Amino acid sequence: MPGALDLLIRNARVVDADGDQGVRDVAIREGVIVAVEPEIATRALREIDASGLTLLPGVVDSHVHLTDLAAGDRVTKRSPAHERLARAGVTTAVEFFDFETVLDQWHASSAGLTILGLQGLPAYTDSTPLARITDDVASALREGAIGIKLLGGHFPSSPDASAHAIAEGEQAGCYVAFHAGTTANGSNLDGMREALQLADGKPLHLAHTNAYLRGAVLDLVEENTTALRWLSEHPQVVSEAHLAPLNLCVGAMEGDRFTDHIVVNCLRLGGYPPERRGLLAAFADGFAYCLRQDAVAATPVTGDEGRAVWEADPEHTSLCFPVNRRLSGFMQSSARTAADGTLRYEGAGEFVVDAISSDGGYWRNLILDQGLALVQFGALSLAQLAHKTSRAPAALFGIPGKGSIAPGADADIVGVDRGRREVRFTIAAGAVIFDGERVVGSGGAVLTTEHGGAALRERNIPHRVLDLEASEFLRRGKSGGRLGGA
Repeated sequence: MPGALDLLIRNARVVDADGDQGVRDVAIREGVIVAVEPEIATRALREIDASGLTLLPGVVDSHVHLTDLAAGDRVTKRSPAHERLARAGVTTAVEFFDFETVLDQWHASSAGLTILGLQGLPAYTDSTPLARITDDVASALREGAIGIKLLGGHFPSSPDASAHAIAEGEQAGCYVAFHAGTTANGSNLDGMREALQLADGKPLHLAHTNAYLRGAVLDLVEENTTALRWLSEHPQVVSEAHLAPLNLCVGAMEGDRFTDHIVVNCLRLGGYPPERRGLLAAFADGFAYCLRQDAVAATPVTGDEGRAVWEADPEHTSLCFPVNRRLSGFMQSSARTAADGTLRYEGAGEFVVDAISSDGGYWRNLILDQGLALVQFGALSLAQLAHKTSRAPAALFGIPGKGSIAPGADADIVGVDRGRREVRFTIAAGAVIFDGERVVGSGGAVLTTEHGGAALRERNIPHRVLDLEASEFLRRGKSGGRLGGA
């Protein structure tokens, strides 16, 4: 191994999606892993003694929000989400709401991560000109997004308009994600079924499958098994699930009506009237939370404090409710089909839901915290965790070089204390971006399509062109088949 290394990690247990390699040294040069061996004698510019820690591939978070969803016209120039993701072991993040604002904030916010994203579409009606939807899709790609997202659960379009947006995305060859829900069906099991029907065999990413399964339509276990069966019957649809107990929605009102349909659903689910007095009662009972934002964290607060934060500025605050059922998070994250075709929640098999995401960024960056809890519980092996949090989500988007700790792979690595479920350091592109105390990374890169390069050059943002034809999203969407699971 001629020449000095940039970074050498010593004495760590190394696990990736291919398995447990035991205690190894990992050598890094120019952003790439060049050796993984029991002992490496070559000198390095920097060494990390990782004795007692486990190395996993850097997390590829397939569903994040790098912007404040409720900021509206008060959006700031800087987002703390990049740093918060770095602290959580994330090295690649996919924006799922407003990629244009992410790019506006990139120079002041970047922390060394690889970023890509989708542009959320507005709510359309049956009277919306089809040419406008076509133009919105094309504009999203020109501005640097790799695709589009239908925000149905929050801001629903009509079923026909939703189907047309999916078809326009397919025609453009871009990534298409759907938070299930239309003006006909809400963000629940019925909305999930409708989303699969509206896709009509076209490529689709169904966001956070666990979020539709709250016992609003059927018994909770039956909802989960039904959803898993539907996903198995629609192999052209890719998906992820998250493990956070609280959801997130926008607290704005028009008169006495909440603009975000999720707020209405949550209040009804909790037995409260879907109006201001219902929310105030939910705060008093500890059922409603409001995100209190500061420089360090976004903290959910309830009771009088939560009410005060919301009442100070309803239009620009985020609300949370404890509606994400633990059983749904477990079943959607762990379900796999065994060789005999049965559904299992441990052992070998092909995962039904492709990836574990956070639906976080600005907050609740819990992939490794909760994922390692599933490992401790026995629902996942460490290798399966690496598959679902790095290799599989990277494959969804066709991002090469991720998900392995092996020579030739990108040097995106996270060091974790498994017992405490803590991230001790994060390395992205061969550089330490979180050292266990501080986020020290900056820069990074944005992935775009051939349509977005000019816009990113104009913004002076480092970028690379992603080949979506290599993505599992398009491969599955065109062939209707799956690659093998971990």
